[in-house]
Amino acid sequence: MTAVQVAAQTAVQVLVVGPSDLVTTSVTPALRAHGFVATGHCADDPLPLAPGAGGVAVVNVDGPGGPRIVAAAAQGGWRPIAVFRPTEPQRAAAAVAAGAVALVPRSASFPDLLHAVAVAADGGGMSADERAQWFDIHRTTLVEIDAGRRALDRLTEREFEVLQRLERGQKAAAIAVEAVLAMSTVRTHIRSILVKLEVNSQQQAVALYRETRRRAS
Repeated sequence: MTAVQVAAQTAVQVLVVGPSDLVTTSVTPALRAHGFVATGHCADDPLPLAPGAGGVAVVNVDGPGGPRIVAAAAQGGWRPIAVFRPTEPQRAAAAVAAGAVALVPRSASFPDLLHAVAVAADGGGMSADERAQWFDIHRTTLVEIDAGRRALDRLTEREFEVLQRLERGQKAAAIAVEAVLAMSTVRTHIRSILVKLEVNSQQQAVALYRETRRRAS
């Protein structure tokens, strides 16, 4: 008898958490079809407590606050599995640091997810060496986030407002009109932003702002 069959026979409770996308809406009925007691749960709502040992939470960490949801699941007694995009290893690493016992890439097959759920329900998960590797990635990411935040903290309130407008795609002329500033003042702010963020272009400044915000979510 496979691990999946054993877990299904013991009526393992599985909470599938995430936004209403294909991952969340398709996984829940598929788990039920394989004998698991699966329930879909909106990521915006408070998580229920696990009904007992062996409860597994499959958390889609794509959305904002994914790692925080993993932490809430672990605190609630669930054994979290994080479903992540392979292109975002930093988010996966944050999920491991938050308490995920296993990681499943979105590109994985459904049998792979089934196996991960069964192993987690039985108290298993990733190896200590694998967990240590993800923790290393997470520590590096935290250092980079801190560096980005410290760079952004150098900006004045007005400079940060200009940067946010640039991030929204506004040109200097539009910023001058909407913020009621002289064009020369806007250009001065932009030059100051580039110097303080140690970048060479507005595009790089916007990219640093977006990346710091994304990694911190």
